[in-house]
Amino acid sequence: MKKAILVLLLVFLVSSLSVVTSEAQRPQPGATQGGPTTGDEMIPTFDMGYFVGEWDIEWAPLDTPLLPGGTYTGTETIRHIQNGRYFDVTVELEGPDGSLSGRGIMFFESGPFGSHLTKYVVYDAGFTLLQPGPVGGDLGGHYSQFWETPEPIYHNDSKILIKGRSYYTSPAAYRVNQQISVDDDPFINFGIMWYMKVLEQTGQ
Repeated sequence: MKKAILVLLLVFLVSSLSVVTSEAQRPQPGATQGGPTTGDEMIPTFDMGYFVGEWDIEWAPLDTPLLPGGTYTGTETIRHIQNGRYFDVTVELEGPDGSLSGRGIMFFESGPFGSHLTKYVVYDAGFTLLQPGPVGGDLGGHYSQFWETPEPIYHNDSKILIKGRSYYTSPAAYRVNQQISVDDDPFINFGIMWYMKVLEQTGQ
């Protein structure tokens, strides 16, 4: 019996040493880099050309002092202005109470502290929407932006704040999750705005 136990212990020790040796021989993270980084290993800067073109919009917000609730559909057109950083924005929507139009600008900047996108649109309903926030991504090419109105929107005798996250995860579609606070009440869901890019017909 003692001999059998000794044999089992010996087998256990040999197998344990084999595992340890295997782990020691496995390359450690970063060990195969082979030199200093070049920048190619980093997550690429977000390409603002992604926005250029016409986008179909679908949105179903709840009723608030900012806008009546219901279904909104229409388009947003983004046009490049200059330097790859400035873009013209035109919004045309149809809602429960008729049309809603907006004109504005998008501005992009990138530096050692990351990338930042600002969108500013003036709507004919009597309010403006400023959406500044950082843009981040991953090596899979999925990007998103967290944004929040830096100052309250005063409209229809109400104080309104809006915040959200824009998910840029598909070449021809993205969504914007939004929350709204009215008169300092807690933020609540303000509907998901869906964007689908209008692709050119090639006849193929």
